[in-house]
Amino acid sequence: MSKFFATVCLPPTAPRKVPRAIAAAMAPYDTNSTRERNPVGHWDSWAIHASAGSAYLVLPPHDGDRRLVTASTVPRRKARLDVLGPLECHGGPRGLLDFDGMRKRAARSHDALLAAWTELTVVHPPAQPLADFLARHEADPERYSAADARKDHLAQPLVQEVAQRAVAGDPHFGMSFLVNDPVAYFAQDHAEARLRSVQCAVPGFALVTLDGSWMDASTDGHWERASRYLDDLDAEAVVLDVLCHA
Repeated sequence: MSKFFATVCLPPTAPRKVPRAIAAAMAPYDTNSTRERNPVGHWDSWAIHASAGSAYLVLPPHDGDRRLVTASTVPRRKARLDVLGPLECHGGPRGLLDFDGMRKRAARSHDALLAAWTELTVVHPPAQPLADFLARHEADPERYSAADARKDHLAQPLVQEVAQRAVAGDPHFGMSFLVNDPVAYFAQDHAEARLRSVQCAVPGFALVTLDGSWMDASTDGHWERASRYLDDLDAEAVVLDVLCHA
């Protein structure tokens, strides 16, 4: 089971009608819509979702526009939307949204994460990636188990610090670092990692286009194609994200 974000594009739609319009756009991809598993199914449940600090940004001149999808424009009986921060919304007409601002926010977040990691590497001894410990396990599986490899990797002070910060809600180190190796993550090319963060700032893992087509990151070039598509949308087309469970 997994969760992922899908960015859904709709024709001009009033906020109170958005939940029903999303349901119609997503329906063809319901894994349970046929007696046998739907061959083009991708989800078994979804909900409109955005979190403060990572939600869609609103262009300042349009702050408070009633065409935006917010907790105050969508009745709670239709969708339970969280209240977000200043200049944030769950989505809305493309022309009211600040995609460039979202990309700049992603770049700043990546830079702040890298700076936080660099600070930790100054106060802790160097750490080895999990792959090194697993290689020892593969070389002698009877004497050194995979569980031992993971335990020894996690016991490194630098890795421990990241894990503890993730659990504590550190704004830089998210919960993903509890399941992904931070040493390997920060060993990658930082310029490429920053570029990927910017490319993923607007589109989700999947994109449902205005004509109802589904595309996702399982195909090469998804992020670039999805970003271009969203940038080129008509100003009145509505864009928002749903969190899907598969």
